[in-house]
Amino acid sequence: MKYDINHEFVSISSQTATHRIILIHGWGADADDLIPLGREIKENSKIDFEVIALRAPGLHPSGAGRQWYGLYPHDWNKAEDEVKRLLISLKEFDTNQIPLKKTILLGFSQGAAMAIEIGSKLDLGLIVSCSGYPHPNWLPEKKFPPMIISHGLMDDIVSIEASRSIYKKVNSKSSNFCEIIEFDGYHQIDLNLIDIINLKIKDIF
Repeated sequence: MKYDINHEFVSISSQTATHRIILIHGWGADADDLIPLGREIKENSKIDFEVIALRAPGLHPSGAGRQWYGLYPHDWNKAEDEVKRLLISLKEFDTNQIPLKKTILLGFSQGAAMAIEIGSKLDLGLIVSCSGYPHPNWLPEKKFPPMIISHGLMDDIVSIEASRSIYKKVNSKSSNFCEIIEFDGYHQIDLNLIDIINLKIKDIF
């Protein structure tokens, strides 16, 4: 499928897809970073997924990889602008063939922060936050989509307390399920996450 959106992306396309996975990479990575994860979710499920991995517009200060907004120091004004820009792109994926309600939005680290920020603004099927954190003053709304939160107990980049805060805030507002998985690991994606996601999507989709 072809899409006219604000962001560059790489994809595993399917003309017959009934559902979609949209991947948002972390700070210093690039669009192809999470494609293997998307491919595994697709291959291990019984659902015909299209996989889209978006590319952050900014160049990482190191010159390698990309960023959604600056960190160290945090550029929260830029973050707000990029959330608005991403919202426009994601709305373009809301098609008759694959509505957003049949879409998983998965982000890692800075990408997870973007995913949860945008969560209240779209009728998504599922949000997956991996090693994420909330933007300042972020509050979920009652219509916040179902969510899986995954975070390593020994994460020395983003404290697990960030994900615990997200979990508490979502549970206090939304009637949809929100589950937090704390695993023995650092700033990484849990090896068991694919199985956890596939168990949940059977209930959702």
